[in-house]
Amino acid sequence: MGATRRPRPLSQNRLMARRHRAALYAGSLLACAALLSPLSQVADGRLTLHMLEEMFVLVVVIPLLAYGVSPLLSGRAASWLQPIVGMLALNAVLFGSQLPAVVDLASRDVVFREAAQAVFLVGAFFFWWPVVRHDGLTPIAKIGYLMVAGVPPTIPGITLALSHHLFYHAYRSLEDQQAAGLLLFGTAKFALVAGTFVLLWRLLTPQPEPPDRDDRRSPAGDHPPAAPAWLWRLDEELPVEAGRPRLPVGTGH
Repeated sequence: MGATRRPRPLSQNRLMARRHRAALYAGSLLACAALLSPLSQVADGRLTLHMLEEMFVLVVVIPLLAYGVSPLLSGRAASWLQPIVGMLALNAVLFGSQLPAVVDLASRDVVFREAAQAVFLVGAFFFWWPVVRHDGLTPIAKIGYLMVAGVPPTIPGITLALSHHLFYHAYRSLEDQQAAGLLLFGTAKFALVAGTFVLLWRLLTPQPEPPDRDDRRSPAGDHPPAAPAWLWRLDEELPVEAGRPRLPVGTGH
C-alpha cells in the first residue's frame, strides 16, 4: 500500500483560509469600484477607459474572486469546468466584447450593457478557475494552459492597434481606438507573464513538511530548510531498487 499524504497542519489551513477570505473581500470591493461606481460611467466616454475597465476586471478582479471561492467549489464543479471550456470562454467574451455591433449597442442600451458585463464576468471566471483550483491541473500544466490561452486574445488587440479606420460609431477617435488595442494586447501578455511567475514561485517554494514515501522522518541536516520541494525527491529510492538490498561496491587494486 502506498503511503497517504500527510494532512496540512492546522495553522497552515487557517492561514490558507485567511488568504481565501482576503482575496474574496478584495475582489468584491474592487468589482464594486470598477462596475458600480461613477468610474464606470466615465469609462463610457472613451474606448481606452472602457478597455482599461474590462482588462482590470479580467486580470485583477476575477482572479481574486475565483481564488476566494475556490474552497467552496473545489470537487463540486470539477467535471465540467475543464481547461478547454476556460479557453473557449475567454476567447468568446474577448472577441465578442470587441465586435462593433456589441460595443455600439452597449453604449446606447443600459440593460444590454449590464448583460454584456455579466457575460464577461462569467467567461473570465471560467478561464481563471482551472488556474486557481488546488485539485486540478499540475503547476506545469497550468503554465502551458496560460501560454496557449494567451495567444488568441492578441488578435483583436493587434487589429485595433494597427487599424487605420474606425470600427465603432460610439467612439470616433482613431488614436483612442489604437491605444485601446495596445492596451488589450499588452494585458494579454501581462496576464501570461504574471500568472506564469506566480505558478513558478509556488512550485519552487519549499514545503513546510516534505512528503515521504513512508512514516519515517527525514533526517535533519541533509538539505537546508529553504531547499525547493522538488529537491527532496532526489533522496527517494527508485521503484526498481526499493525492495533490493544495496551491496557494497569493492574497489580494485
